[in-house]
Formats: sequence, C-alpha cells, structure tokens
Amino acid sequence: MSQTTRTAAPVGRLPLLDALRGVAALGVVLHHEAPLYGAPGLFPRAYLAVDFFFMLSGFVLTLAFEPKLRGGLKASDFMLRRAARLWPVLAVGVLIGAGWRLSVGATGHLWLLTLCGLLLVPLRRGPGGLFPINGPQWSLAYELLANAVHALVLARLGNRLLLVFVLACAAVLAWGAYVWGSVGLGDTGRNWWGGFARVGFGYGLGVWLGRQFAAGRVPVAPLGAWAGGLLLPLALFSLPWWPLSVVPGDLLGVFVIFPPALWCAAHVSLRGPGLRIADALGRLSYPAYAIHGPVLIWGASLARAHGAQAAMIRPLTLVAVLVLAVLLAISPLAHGIPAHRFTRRRKG
Repeated sequence: MSQTTRTAAPVGRLPLLDALRGVAALGVVLHHEAPLYGAPGLFPRAYLAVDFFFMLSGFVLTLAFEPKLRGGLKASDFMLRRAARLWPVLAVGVLIGAGWRLSVGATGHLWLLTLCGLLLVPLRRGPGGLFPINGPQWSLAYELLANAVHALVLARLGNRLLLVFVLACAAVLAWGAYVWGSVGLGDTGRNWWGGFARVGFGYGLGVWLGRQFAAGRVPVAPLGAWAGGLLLPLALFSLPWWPLSVVPGDLLGVFVIFPPALWCAAHVSLRGPGLRIADALGRLSYPAYAIHGPVLIWGASLARAHGAQAAMIRPLTLVAVLVLAVLLAISPLAHGIPAHRFTRRRKG
C-alpha cells in the first residue's frame, strides 16, 4: 500500500468510511421516516445501507481485532468488548420505545418486550418485527452474532475457505432475495431466515477485504479512491431510478458496487476540515441508527394526534433524532462500558 493513503488519518480510523457510515445511517433514518406519514420517500432502497454496515463492520473489526484474536484474545473477551461498546446507546433506544408505548397506553407485555429489547432477544410473534420496541436493532443482533462467528470460526479460516463461506452465503442471499422480492431480509418474523445469509455475506466479505487491506494488496490512487468511494452513496440513493427491477438492482448494489466502493473509500486520506467532518459523521452514525426508530414513531403518533400541527411536528421529529444522536455521540455512553470492569469482575 502506498504511504500516501493513510498517513493523514488518525490511528485506526479510515475517515471516508466514517463519513460514508454517517451518510448511510442518515439515509436509513429518512427511509424509515417517510412511510410513517404514508409517503414513499426519496430513499426507498436505503435499507441496503444495512448490507454496507455489515461489510464495514467485518472490515474494520478485522483490522482492529483479528491479530489479537490470533494472538490469544479469547472469544468471550472479544464479545464482552463488543457488547459493552454497543449496548449503552442501544439501551437508550429501547427505553425511548418503551416510553412511547407507555405514553399511548400500549402496556401489554411491555416488561417482556423491553427486557427482550435490552437483551437483544428476538421475538418471532407473527409477521411483525423481531424487536417490537426498537425495530432497527435487529441488524445489531445479527452483527453481534457475526462477531461471535468471527471470533470462534472465521478468524481461524484461511482466505480460501473464508471465500468459500462468503460465496455460499452470497448464493443463499441471492436465492432469498428472489423468493422475498428484495435483499431487505432479516427484520421480521416472516423473513428472519434471510438475515443469516445477509450478514454472513456482508460481514464475511468485509473480513476478507480487511485482510487484503492489512496486507497492503491492490493500493488505489487518490483519484480512483475518491471516485470509487463516492460511488457508494450515489448508488445507494439512486438505485430506485435505475432501469432495473428491485431484486437485480439490490443484488447489483450489494454484490458489485458496495465491495469495491468500500475498498476505494478505505484508501482515501483526509486532512483539516474534511477529516473533522468525516469524524463527526462517523460518531453520529451509530447513535442515530440506534435511537431513530422509536423517536420517529413517537413523533408520527404525535402528528396523528394533533393533525393541525402535523406539518410542524414531522420536521421537528427529524431534528429530535439528530439532536439526541449528537448528545449521545458526545456523551460517555458513546464509548460504551469500559471493558476492564468486566475483566476485573471475572478475575475477582
């Protein structure tokens, strides 16, 4: 890898990937917001951002942890670190969802729904979402499952066997997409089965790409890196207008566009204001994703209850998502629970 590709980034950070993660998370927010008001929205295919998130997670965790896993880091310790990092902000989203249910009197089994949300235990009750309190957290549950498989299995596989695993998941995902009608699998009691192939392909491919990146293979020139990296948001948000039906368009994005776009974006260096903006978007991405579902639902219910003010409540709800995400991003919760607290207890 050329020395110019990473010298400007903070240690362990890939700035354009941070920025793209933030942009994709905001796309998911807008994707979920419009249907609550009976509108199709501008980004009906932004659910594909989840596939990018899976790929990105496998990529960055390979760079950060795979050498440690091979060097003796226990899978249990790795999982404790991941859970401690993700859970605090996720818990805020669950509690917001529980608060909305209390506010509208939907208290049936609320304690069970809240507990399952906090413990990331899915509920396959009919065709609804796996997590009724905070719907988008389904992908976080699959990601933690992928983390466990990474620590226990993928870290021990060579690159060839890893690619066999990825291609097998790709075949199942393509079949599932044609059966279901899109790649948007894994979030409900009707399509939960597709989530395994979806995360297996995205996360597994991210692991493989991370290994190639760490080895310095196939560096990308700055201009090509920028062009390839920015192709991801352009494709993500423009796919609905391509002359393709849903399934071919989804598979084109996930299989053909996202992997090289991620690879190119990882080779982009940023300095000055651009680096600060990318860092801010990256820090905003997870809080916005973790809490936006219940906040948007709460806002939509208020809009329905106060029809005359609905036009004002709708944009204010989006503002509330952003403000709360910023507050969480700058709070200690964004850093998770210090891992040493768990290790001390275990040793004691």
